[in-house]
Amino acid sequence: MEHDAPRIVDGKKIARMMSDSVRDRIKQAGGGTETPPKLASISCGRSEGSDIYVNMQSRIAREVGIDFFPVELPETAGEDEVFSTIDRLNADDSVTAVIVQKPLPVGMDHDKIVSRLRPEKDAEGIHPYNLGKILRMEARIVPCTPGAVMKVLTSEEVDLYGKEVVIIGHSAIVGKPLSLMMMNAMATTTVCHIGTHEKGWLEEHARRADILVVAVGKPAMVKRGWVKPGAVVIDVGINRVDNMIVGDVDFADVSEKASIITPVPGGVGPVTVAILMRNVYRAYREQKSLAG
Repeated sequence: MEHDAPRIVDGKKIARMMSDSVRDRIKQAGGGTETPPKLASISCGRSEGSDIYVNMQSRIAREVGIDFFPVELPETAGEDEVFSTIDRLNADDSVTAVIVQKPLPVGMDHDKIVSRLRPEKDAEGIHPYNLGKILRMEARIVPCTPGAVMKVLTSEEVDLYGKEVVIIGHSAIVGKPLSLMMMNAMATTTVCHIGTHEKGWLEEHARRADILVVAVGKPAMVKRGWVKPGAVVIDVGINRVDNMIVGDVDFADVSEKASIITPVPGGVGPVTVAILMRNVYRAYREQKSLAG
């Protein structure tokens, strides 16, 4: 049976619409009289990948009216220096939100560093307090990548109610919070991980999915044999192969069976940055409300 061409998600278009909305809301909130939101970015050392991501954050922040403030620490910085920097930013009322960029120096625990932030200044939504708010269905600041996945599905008018969702990857900042967000939307949710793979059940779980989300960091791991005909396939992976950026899904192969699919690059990635900016705006509004 001939398969209709899948709908390819335009993540850049979704991100532009979100950014336009954030920019308009910041203008309305400030009324031209108040200081704009301020996003502080902590980096320890430099890498090509992180520089590209930080430059993208800086550009989008400027476009929407957020003051992007880089704080660059040496790669030799110790935990105490990072903690003191965070404490200073926590105490600075002009700073709306803080993001701790990866990679950190070898041996430094990113989760421990992020936990030092005041939850209301957690730009990425990955402080334990904010993750807990997802469980209680009270989250306003959400982890950026799971938030982007949910935004893509909403934008594509994918109904999650009662659908079979399979997430491959159970990291604390993508798979686990995304599973809670899916369940909050009344999807039937399965999370697969290395244990699923080692027991030989990974492909079988994937083939059951109405909506398959892949976030493992293995280039082109998912082939069309893993995919239910007509499934929605969301590729969160970002992998560099021969100077090209590719996802965890074999895009050309899986496109022969999917009804909707996200490309890499240009799918979930741009929306992730837009969610970051929305988080900063939401933090700004809540802090203004508390201050008032």
